[in-house]
Formats: sequence, structure tokens, C-alpha cells
Amino acid sequence: MLKYWIWLSTREGVSNVQALSLLSRLGSAAAIYQADEDALKDADGRPVSASLLDKSLTGSEIILQQCYQKNIHVMTIQDAQYPARLRAISDPPIVLYYKGVFPAIDTSPVIAMVGTRKASAYGLMQAKRLGYQVAKSGGIVVSGGADGIDTMCLTGALSADRPVIAVLGCGVDVVYPAGNRVLFEDIAAHGCLLSEYPPQTPALGSHFPVRNRIISALSLGVVVVEAPKRSGALITANRALEQGRDVFTVPGNVGTATCEGNIQLLREGAIVVEDGWDIMKEYVHLYPELVSHQPKTIPMQLTPEQRKSAVKSTDKLPPRPKKTQKKETSPASTDTKVIDKSENRAYIDVQEILGALSPDEKAAIGQLTSGEKHIDQIIAATQLPAARITSALTLLQIKGYVCALPGKRFSLAEKQS
Repeated sequence: MLKYWIWLSTREGVSNVQALSLLSRLGSAAAIYQADEDALKDADGRPVSASLLDKSLTGSEIILQQCYQKNIHVMTIQDAQYPARLRAISDPPIVLYYKGVFPAIDTSPVIAMVGTRKASAYGLMQAKRLGYQVAKSGGIVVSGGADGIDTMCLTGALSADRPVIAVLGCGVDVVYPAGNRVLFEDIAAHGCLLSEYPPQTPALGSHFPVRNRIISALSLGVVVVEAPKRSGALITANRALEQGRDVFTVPGNVGTATCEGNIQLLREGAIVVEDGWDIMKEYVHLYPELVSHQPKTIPMQLTPEQRKSAVKSTDKLPPRPKKTQKKETSPASTDTKVIDKSENRAYIDVQEILGALSPDEKAAIGQLTSGEKHIDQIIAATQLPAARITSALTLLQIKGYVCALPGKRFSLAEKQS
């Protein structure tokens, strides 16, 4: 029953990975709920979490009632319609909530489109144009629903009369950003709003980096339309590479702050995108009956409101204080170097930046002072939930304090010379 799944997915201190392990051993959420303390220990005989011994279903029943009242659907990882692409990643959500009609993900060419919230007029126009062209050529656009690039990609795709998916970092009944109320209503009517968070969950900053793994996992490829150097969109591109997805990017204006991430991705081998067919032609052999080459359209114009929200192409992102400046390391880098404390390498001084970090960020970065570590080592040492550590590490990457290495390993970033 759904109430047991919601109960399991809302247990404090139980990660998706731990829940999956219990499911593989006990078979169902109901069986986990009914299990005693001995049955709930991990492979090493340690209790997974004391929260699994709390058998109250009141919270789950309240969430279910909210779903019924607001026409929100609930999907579990054992449901047939749960996307196989998402199920295959290392930490898939146990439960998904959605409003609207959930597309047939595994039999559709789904394309993720992401980028900065503070986009230039050029970036916004490209996002709207590419969203339209990808949808018109048979693709389903998935994005995050944030201001800027996300909003324009979804708007363009909807104008092609095609379904879209917006993956939210809050409950699907929460409108964030507030200005996207009409857009979200349109998405729910012609596609779906999707989240791993229950109804009424607020939009917290820590939710968005975790949410990004769903965006990339649902897709065949991720398009970074416009992104500065330190951008969550680049982290999404990195997750896409880890998941075996293609990464595309739009050539940006050299020297423009909002496009520095695009240039970085191009150097690292991302596929160049000039129009929607540059993306969709990569998948025509997989979906010959769904994907078709549409004539190029003229660039779609921005409304006065959209143009007003754009940053100027000459705008530069504000500089960081000198003491916290870092040598930029690409989130999508395939560099296999390991951290060493040799005299010719200078890493950031953690003590200098502690005052600017959240408790979770402090806990995560503190584990890297002695050298690089695997994410599982960091989680075990901090004893924090996997979702919180994943979010903290992502935010530390965006800030330039930590860099990701292959194999889900992390190290301190080098000081900028």
C-alpha cells in the first residue's frame, strides 16, 4: 500500500541506497514496516536508522490525503511506469509525486535542458528556440522549472504542443518561483510536474542539487544552454556523464560571464548545438518513428518581461574575495589526478572559509583535509544522510571549494595561482 512507501521514503536518516538494500532483502515497503529491529540491521549487523522503528503512519496518511485532495499522483520504484532509466542510477528516489500525465519515459526521446537562472537575452532566446525545435522534432523536454533558462526551454517546448516535464526541488503543489504559476498550470495540463518531495515541501536550497540527478537520469542527453563557470547546470552535466548520458552545449559569446561554462564544456568535448536537430539527430536511429527533421525556424522572440529579466551580455559575475578564490576545476572533468600534499600544490585553507559554510558543508569538507575520499566514506564518517552530503558536496563544488574526481571521489580544490 502507498502509505507504507511514503512512510519509508520519509524516514529521517534512511538514504535511498539504504532503502533499496532493505527492499532487495525484505521485498516491499510493507515488509520493512512490519520488520523488527533485528531484521532492520544492515549487512554488517548495524541498525540502519532508529526512525525505522517509529511505526506511526499518521504522517503518511496526511500526505496521502493531501495527494487525493490536490490530484497528485504517487508512483513507487516498484511500479511498472517507474522509468527504468531512473531506476538504474545508484540513488533513485523510492517515491515520486506528480501532477498531470506522466509520459512513457523509456520509450520516448527525452532531452534535458538546463542553464543559469541569471541568463542573458541571447541565452533566453536560444533556450526558447531550442526547446521548441527539440519538441517539434519529437523530443520531450525535461528541465527544472527555475527562472531563466529552464523557464524558456519549457515555454518553447510547450509552444510546439508537446508534453514537457518539470522536475521540482519542492512539492508539486508549491509554486517556486512564484512567477511561474501560469507556466506550471500549463505544464500540468500538457505534461507533468514531478518531484521526490511530498506535497507542501518548501523549496530549500539543498533540494536543488539533489533534484538534478533526476533531470539527467530521465534523459538521453543533457543540453547546457547557458551557464557561468560555477553553475549547478555544470553539476547536472557531470551527473549526466556519470550516468552515461550525452552532453551538449550551445556555443556562447567568448568573454561573456554567463557563457564561460559553455566554453569549458566545449573544451572537454561536449557536442556543439546550433539548432534542435543537432540534438535530435543523435537519437533518430533509436526512435525512427518518433523523431523527424523539422525545418529550421526563425529565432523565437522574447516578450518585454522576459527581455527585462535578462542580464546584459557584458555583465560580469561578481568577483569572490581574494582569500577564497580557487583554481577552477570542471565538474565534468575526466582528470584522474589524486590529491597530494606536495610542495608544488596549494589547496584551499579550510579554516579560512568555515565561516561561510553551512553545518553540512563544514562536515563534508572537513573529511577532505587529509586527502581525497569516496562519497561513501564521507557519508559514513559524518553519519549524515546521503542526500544531505550529496547536496553539500554539490554546493561546495559550485562555490569552488571542492572538485569532483572520477568514481564519485572528491578532493579539496587547488588555490588559484
